[in-house]
Amino acid sequence: MNTANKITLFRIALVPFFIVFLFIFAKVGVVFSLFIFTVASFSDWLDGYVARKKNEVTVTGKIIDPVADKILVYSAFICFIYLHIIPFWMVIVIMARDFLVMALRVELAATGFVLASSMTAKLKTVLEYVALFFVFFYLLFDLRFFQIFMQVFIYSAMGLACIFAVVSGIEYFLQGRRMLIK
Repeated sequence: MNTANKITLFRIALVPFFIVFLFIFAKVGVVFSLFIFTVASFSDWLDGYVARKKNEVTVTGKIIDPVADKILVYSAFICFIYLHIIPFWMVIVIMARDFLVMALRVELAATGFVLASSMTAKLKTVLEYVALFFVFFYLLFDLRFFQIFMQVFIYSAMGLACIFAVVSGIEYFLQGRRMLIK
């Protein structure tokens, strides 16, 4: 197993700690949870950088990296739905799109095509992370005015992520359809 894949597995291993600290140790736990989430998020960039730098891009890495990302992000989404901070329906829109795109990628891979990430999909991912970091700030500060302010940012980032999810899903569908017709 190469270094990049070890970093990816490390990201998956961090998820239970992120959840435990978020729910058990009050404000101090939220701080530790934020730190763990930040490290895990950074490891997403790091594993790709290491794989390219060391020329260690593998099929295994191409499979487990996006799965690790989804495990981290979906775990955070579910926790924050439970805490009534992120709306359930927004997460469903994003997850449905992700599963449909994943299925399309598998279908295309079986025919020898690779569906590259679009800029719209990358923006969706950035907005998801922005929303999640806003949630941490919401949890860390008890000032009601600040929480209302943060809630606006959370809903805005999640709403834009939903829009980009739908748009990129349509882009992928159209692109995949053209590839499958060939």
